[in-house]
Amino acid sequence: MKRKKIIDEMDRNIQLRSEGVGYKAAILTLSLWTIIASYKTIMNKTNFQIIPVLILCFSISMQTFSRIAIKHRMVSGDDEYREENKLLYFLLIVVVITAIVIFFGTRLLMRG
Repeated sequence: MKRKKIIDEMDRNIQLRSEGVGYKAAILTLSLWTIIASYKTIMNKTNFQIIPVLILCFSISMQTFSRIAIKHRMVSGDDEYREENKLLYFLLIVVVITAIVIFFGTRLLMRG
C-alpha cells in the first residue's frame, strides 16, 4: 500500500511539473506572437491582432485568480492565518484598470 501511495504521489508530481512546463511554453509563445504582431503593426501600419493579447491576458489572469482562490480556500478557517479575501480585491483592481484602459482608449480613438 505504501509503495502504491509513493507511485501515485510521483505520478502527480510528474503531471504537475509537465503542466507547468506546458503553461510556460504557451505563455512564451503568446508573448512572442504579441511582440511580433505589435512590431508588424508599427512597421507596416497594418491592423493590430488583438487575439494573442486577449489569450495571454486571460491565461495569466486565470492562473493568478486560481492561485489566490486556492490559497484562500486552504487557509480559511485556520486561526493562525488571518487574511482578507485577496481574490475580490484583485478582481476589483482588474475591473478598474480595464475600465480606465477602455475609457482612455476610446477617447484616443475618437480624437484620431
